[in-house]
Amino acid sequence: MSTTTDPQESPLTVLGAGPAGLATGFYARKQGLDVRLFEAADAVGGNARTLQMGPFRYDTGAHRFHDKNDAVTADVKALLGADLRRIDAPSQICWRGRRIDFPLAPYNLVRELPLSLLVQIAWEQLSIPRVSENAEHFEEMALQSYGPTLANLFLLNYTEKLWGADADTLSPRVAGDRLEGLDLKTFLLEAFGGSKTKARHLDGSFYYPKHGYGQIAEATADAIGRERIRTGARVTGIAHDGARIQRVTINDTHSVDPETVVSTLPLPLVLRLLDPPPPNEVQAVAGSMRFRHLRLVVLGLDRSRLTPNASLYFPERSVPFTRLYEPKNRSPDMAPDGQTVVVLERPCHPDTTAWQQPDDALRAEAVSLLADHGLVARDEVVASTHHEVPFAYPILEVGAAEKAGRLKQYLDRFDNLHRLGRSADFAYTHTHDLYSDARTLTQSLAARTPPAA
Repeated sequence: MSTTTDPQESPLTVLGAGPAGLATGFYARKQGLDVRLFEAADAVGGNARTLQMGPFRYDTGAHRFHDKNDAVTADVKALLGADLRRIDAPSQICWRGRRIDFPLAPYNLVRELPLSLLVQIAWEQLSIPRVSENAEHFEEMALQSYGPTLANLFLLNYTEKLWGADADTLSPRVAGDRLEGLDLKTFLLEAFGGSKTKARHLDGSFYYPKHGYGQIAEATADAIGRERIRTGARVTGIAHDGARIQRVTINDTHSVDPETVVSTLPLPLVLRLLDPPPPNEVQAVAGSMRFRHLRLVVLGLDRSRLTPNASLYFPERSVPFTRLYEPKNRSPDMAPDGQTVVVLERPCHPDTTAWQQPDDALRAEAVSLLADHGLVARDEVVASTHHEVPFAYPILEVGAAEKAGRLKQYLDRFDNLHRLGRSADFAYTHTHDLYSDARTLTQSLAARTPPAA
């Protein structure tokens, strides 16, 4: 692939400056490695940025930092200091005018659901097999974990709306850890033991930065050194000799000769960028891998709070949005005193009318949803904007892991190419996982790479 500039050498080249790329750059510098990051967007952070609308701040996703890895938590705390705060804000489901705790908590179900439904749910807890670890697809897992009533009310419709696919075509992995913890003993203990014994499996406690989740990305970029990060730098070609990556082309005009490459780009995209291209059968597999995109509607409200929750979920098919999150419940600094901001997510496939719907129409649907649920009066909306999040989630269909495995196996032939991140591995991961994986990878690279001068 020809370029108009002379190639430059880069010992460690990281493709993408989202959370995975930034984590790689951060730990590479801690290991003394010389690193350069190339990011297509005009800012770092990928799909975990914090944006501003007048006095309102909002994230490009309902992100939370979980304290699941002591070493990673310590590193992020060192980056942000007192700005990283412990938050306790559980989530709920909006269902027929009621609020149901999510993940599902029996004590709350007893308070909110009609007696006839509770009797049916309790009976099902005695009969469901609870062997969900062997489930072939998400629908089977949900039915075996919660029984048909709870699964159909709160899980299956929502999951199909979120992923844009039938529940029996989705891998059980789409559940993450959300279905853990509700066994028969827990159900009876929490249902009849009162509020003090409930919610041991709820995930409402997490860390969150003072100025928004994107503050983690910004602090990480500062620690790497901004001079090592080039934004507005889209990867347009990856040349190889069959065994090693020889050249990475940026914006069709600039090229880099890397010693080592860490790609955080979507897995199918890397296959499409290879020069020479992979065999037709590998390209066909890459072309069959799908991602879910998001459209966000952001509303500034002339009221101090909308709800006490981190997120509200909308499982009903009649509602086009899947989730609402209120940044001020994560940090009071996300909106002025007396006002708040909310973000509604609408998942889309890129070739659908939902993705192409005019912004004004999508905003009107968002305001109508909140008004119909009695959450806001229409005149309380004082500001609005929209944002698109491409490649938000890899769609984990049944068989997707095997397809991803075939693509990874092909890429493994390049001994100086490594992958890291949700899109790069086509797997659902959290920020703490990305930082942990980056830490491990860069330690390995440092063990066989001379330190930077």
